[in-house]
Amino acid sequence: MRRLVAAGIPPPQKGGDARGWKRLLEWRTELGHGLVSDEAQLEYRDFTSEIEAIPANERVRRVLDDQLWDRRRKPR
Repeated sequence: MRRLVAAGIPPPQKGGDARGWKRLLEWRTELGHGLVSDEAQLEYRDFTSEIEAIPANERVRRVLDDQLWDRRRKPR
């Protein structure tokens, strides 16, 4: 969350979906401590590798233009 805020993305306003952010932070903590399934760890590593392969300025452009791919639609 700190990195999102540092990038200029505001946290949810009061009454917003703060629970979603809290769940994200809890999941990230569990991931960092090895408390998630092997499948989740592998998916996270694959996802971050693909994201990091895109140059930073291109990543920002894709996110702002809603062109970053949806992982749920990834062919299996």
